[in-house]
Amino acid sequence: MILPLFRHELRSCLLPTAIIAAVVILYACVIIGMYDPALGESLALMRDAMPELFAAFGMADQGTTLLEFVVNYLHGFLLVVFPLVLAAVLANRLVVRHVERGSIAYLLAQPVGRARLIASQAGVLIFCLVLLATVLTVFELAAAYIMFPGELVASDLVVINVATFCLWVFLSGVCWAGACALPNVPAARWVGVAVCALFVLVQMLSGVGDELAWLADVTPLSLLDPLGVASGEFGALAGATALGVSGAALFVLGAAVFTRRDLSV
Repeated sequence: MILPLFRHELRSCLLPTAIIAAVVILYACVIIGMYDPALGESLALMRDAMPELFAAFGMADQGTTLLEFVVNYLHGFLLVVFPLVLAAVLANRLVVRHVERGSIAYLLAQPVGRARLIASQAGVLIFCLVLLATVLTVFELAAAYIMFPGELVASDLVVINVATFCLWVFLSGVCWAGACALPNVPAARWVGVAVCALFVLVQMLSGVGDELAWLADVTPLSLLDPLGVASGEFGALAGATALGVSGAALFVLGAAVFTRRDLSV
């Protein structure tokens, strides 16, 4: 890793990371504040009126505890889509934009190898995801403690967020591999994002009705089972691990292809 490059790129990536962090923290605090029996009855009425819509966004079951409520209303959709947007933006900033603008020539002219260069860029993306997960967890725990003291077991939420982070690594790995491997700039910018968006769409469709439930078997997003991870189920732990390992492999694959690309500079 090249520390000066890491610091420079990190500064340029902190603003989008802060924006996404602010949005997810806002949603998390609002959703935690919605954990109220009276409001819960209103949500149940809305869910009964539009069951397919709630199911598509992973909100079919309100749950009976604060942890279940947060997982069902936050982790099923919002903590998939917003981190995916961040991953797409950062992959574009760290790789695609340098190739498009020709500034990659300046980076390659430095007395460092391509492997160290691309490792520094990947390190920035991963660091931003870690920062997002850490800040989100801190604010979730603080909001739960302030509004509903004793209702949430901190270790369970931490484990769930670690598992969710594994999903973020996988989605980021898909975007990263596309950005590094595809020679065409528009394809490098959008193919990885499109693949991840397709995963999300398939996951949403799988919850709409029994006739489409089989779609859950064809999207890797179904490997994430937050409540199963919190309860220590082997299948859920294995699924989260598979997502994290697959994401790491995609990062390595993308970096390996990048080191051998003809960048025409």
